[in-house]
Amino acid sequence: MTERQKEPQTSIIEIRDQLKAQFIERDEQIDGTICAILSKQHLFMVGPPGTAKSMLTDEICRRIEGADYFQWLLTKFSTPEEIFGPISLKALENDEYKRITHNKLPEAHIAFLDECFKANSAILNSLLTLVNERKYHNNGTPVNVPLQSLFGASNELPEGEELGALYDRFILRYVVPYIADDNDFKNMLLMDGNARSPITITTQDLKANQEAAMATIVPDEILDLVIQIRNELKKEGVINSDRRYKQSLDILKAHAYINGRKAVGEEDLTILQHILWSQPAEIKTVNRVIIGTSNPLMNKIMEILDQAHEIEAEVQKALKDDPDQASASGVEANTKLKKLGEQLQVHRETAETQGKSTGKIDDTITKVADINKQVLHDCLGFDI
Repeated sequence: MTERQKEPQTSIIEIRDQLKAQFIERDEQIDGTICAILSKQHLFMVGPPGTAKSMLTDEICRRIEGADYFQWLLTKFSTPEEIFGPISLKALENDEYKRITHNKLPEAHIAFLDECFKANSAILNSLLTLVNERKYHNNGTPVNVPLQSLFGASNELPEGEELGALYDRFILRYVVPYIADDNDFKNMLLMDGNARSPITITTQDLKANQEAAMATIVPDEILDLVIQIRNELKKEGVINSDRRYKQSLDILKAHAYINGRKAVGEEDLTILQHILWSQPAEIKTVNRVIIGTSNPLMNKIMEILDQAHEIEAEVQKALKDDPDQASASGVEANTKLKKLGEQLQVHRETAETQGKSTGKIDDTITKVADINKQVLHDCLGFDI
């Protein structure tokens, strides 16, 4: 028996790690994409052009041997023929209105629709049935489709009830910005595109991973936390359907699975941040409620990071308003940032004592240290 047969998630974890090395500042989107495929759910990304939305989806599909991939850019002039296939002239001779679906969406395992909300009603009705029921009505006959996950992307969110029905079917939603960190941006510029041979799995491997992921246990205490999150979000005016909460459990299972856990833990609840918002204005509230409920310690970590960014902003403002006081501003900021670093170390020790992951805390420690280095460079000319 091979290692892959013993541990089905090994291949998935390896693919995830390889993708994270390939796509900079896209760790959360990569986790979400893999969770979507494992749970047979759909994912939406909103962001400007050139943020690797389609490239990531295409790369994921390349890792699944035997999977058919369909990709299309929708416009207001797109026709059903482009998505579902042309009408068969031969069938018309027999008074049948039948489409030739070869290499089109009804035969795809994974699909990516760019500018998905440009879909007109002629496309939308069939698309909704396809993503909801995994069926396509061809000549009045419902045909089962192999679609595992639909990935949608747009530069903007939809308007109107008709498009809202499609938007609601995307259980996972990500805002995808340009690369923010200068060092990360530099690393992206230096990438030569000659990545090592991609790790792949077969469609049979994928099915085994999907079954194993959905067998992940959801303990009662996790269900209680989901209920608590739901109630807290209601108080904040953020309402989600019962269906969305039900579907989110499969995402939680998949998230635990790709992190090597046999049961959903508190740390897996963080992916709900990409499920329980519908408008960007709700994101901050959703994040605060989820982290505050599932991991109060992490809430403190986020507050410290916010303080560090505020100190950074104050320094930049001081440099602009009164450059002569750069040294004083740098010394003061350095003192504050060092104290924040010390607080983070204390919280890290607490997390270790509680047996919780310290990954996010370590990332925050690094971010605060980087902010301090930049402050010292800008204000005092020090390079540490």
